[in-house]
Amino acid sequence: MIKAIEDAIPLYDHVNDLISFGKAQEARLYAIQHLRLSQNDYVLDGGIGPGTTSRLILSIFKPALLVGLDESVKQLRTAKQNLQTVGDNSVSVVRGSFESLPFRDRTFQSVITCYALRDSLDISKSVNEYSRVCDSNATFADVDIGKPDNFLKRLFSETYVKHVMPLIAHMAIRGKMKGNPWRMIGPTYASLPTNHVLLDLFKQVFHEAQLKEFLNGGVIVVTGRTVS
Repeated sequence: MIKAIEDAIPLYDHVNDLISFGKAQEARLYAIQHLRLSQNDYVLDGGIGPGTTSRLILSIFKPALLVGLDESVKQLRTAKQNLQTVGDNSVSVVRGSFESLPFRDRTFQSVITCYALRDSLDISKSVNEYSRVCDSNATFADVDIGKPDNFLKRLFSETYVKHVMPLIAHMAIRGKMKGNPWRMIGPTYASLPTNHVLLDLFKQVFHEAQLKEFLNGGVIVVTGRTVS
């Protein structure tokens, strides 16, 4: 899975915008707007990838520190390079897994992960870990592909993810890179909980939790908030 994600780096943003009809970026912006960012915040971008989400954050807000976490050294190097012009000295990258975050309790005032939590080996454990590193009055936002609760919507979404999405990606990357990393999303999608099951998981861990759906539930933002 990590190799497939690394292979997607050169065309990551372009293809994701195509296959999501622009909703991938819209969901990111929605999540960032709901982070309640404040001065002197420590911000965590879990699964930073090439730095797409962090760049958006840094373009509108200058935190005291933005930490990018990823298991892939290649992704971390790419993100660090991509953020040089916007992050100044406020960006740090750390290698680690979602299931065992290498941070102390209550370290961050804002936490976000975009199109990454689905790759976790244990989503429940990962959500608990994100909650652990959230400070009081912190917000955690998860942006990802959704699995609608409605059977017909879910059937359509599954068909799109498994068959149509890889085809669109193939047409977009043809002649530009070998293979098609977006084919790996299908098997991952099969193991995802439905949107409201994921929301219920957040409700068990956070004091407040909300769900926002895009593309009839095909793209989601789940936010969890802690209280002092």
